[in-house]
Formats: sequence, structure tokens, C-alpha cells
Amino acid sequence: MPALMQNRPNYRRAEQEAQRILDDMAVSAPPINPIQVAERLGVDVVFATFSGKSRGISGFFDCEENAIFVNEEEFPLRQTFTVAHELGHSVLHGEWARSSDYKVLWRDPTKQDQDFREKEANAFAASLLMPRALMDQYWDRLSLAQLSRLFAVSVPAMKNRISFLYGI
Repeated sequence: MPALMQNRPNYRRAEQEAQRILDDMAVSAPPINPIQVAERLGVDVVFATFSGKSRGISGFFDCEENAIFVNEEEFPLRQTFTVAHELGHSVLHGEWARSSDYKVLWRDPTKQDQDFREKEANAFAASLLMPRALMDQYWDRLSLAQLSRLFAVSVPAMKNRISFLYGI
């Protein structure tokens, strides 16, 4: 039974780690810039052209370089979420990646639901970009489009966050 527990996403930890970082940075208003957060944590963010089989990949975290590589051909809001997602891998899974043979954590949107680490990184990204405390201030008095603009995230990302936080 304990082996199964290790394969389940720990959403609470993902949210707590994101909030700890935001608290350390004294973030009090949206939007949150994940590139600034990454830089503050000593993680480089590199925008690059991906080719070949990696062309359709949004980004990846390279733990040996301590860098997030982002597909520069993606839309800006996709890039924002990708940086936050890969930062989640750095914060939540960096130690695991450094101790394993798997040195690069790819963000492949076609496979994101297959691994609990992907779910945790998504939860971290959502918590970082749309923190619960800030969402509580705005979610019920602004439209979905207004919220998305305020937090600088896509409408689908905002819909998912509202659903997760408020069950709507």
C-alpha cells in the first residue's frame, strides 16, 4: 500500500510550496510573473526553438543546468503556464530528478495526465499563478475573461482553477 501512496499527486504540498514562495517574495497582487519567480529561485529560463520530435513540446526542466527551456513558438499564455509548471518540477521534483537517470523533465501536453509528477507540477503552476488568497478576493466579482486578464492566464487555466478551488 505505501508504494501506491507515492504515485498519487500531493496537491496540498504543491499549493503550500507555491504559497511559501509567494510569501517569501511578498507577492500581494496579480499577475504573478513566473520568470521573475524562477530567477529569484536561481533557475534560468531560456526560450528556444524546438525541432524534430521535441517541436510539439511546450518546455522542460533540465536539472543539471538548473534551467527551464520553453518553446518560443508557443502562445505567450501557454509559455507563462509552462514556466510555472516547470518551476513546479524544479521545486517539487528537482531532488528526485538529480538522483535518478531521468535528468530532463519534459512538458509534453499529450502525456500530462500519465504521471503524478505532472499533476503536481500543474497544481503548483495553478497555485503560483492564481493563488488561493488572491482568487478569493476576485473570483466572485469579475467575469471569467476579466479574471484571466487580471491573472495573465488563459481562460481554460482559469476555469480549471475556479473548478478546483470552488467546485464550480
